[in-house]
Amino acid sequence: MQIKGFENKTSSIETPNDSGNIEKPLQSKNQSTQRVDINVLKSKLRERENIVLKKNIIILISCLALIIIAGISLTYQ
Repeated sequence: MQIKGFENKTSSIETPNDSGNIEKPLQSKNQSTQRVDINVLKSKLRERENIVLKKNIIILISCLALIIIAGISLTYQ
């Protein structure tokens, strides 16, 4: 009969070598920060808000149209 538990498992766990081979990060942290104009940021924010507003208006109009069409169809049946 075989034991089917963790006691019967004989596997070795591989650990990373501590030989001092340290990998460099993908991006260096010595990046120079550039100044950003507040007007550019505001204009980008306004563009995004306009896109969201247009989507919301389209959804509102389509829901209202659906309700009106359903109401008209139910009154004439």
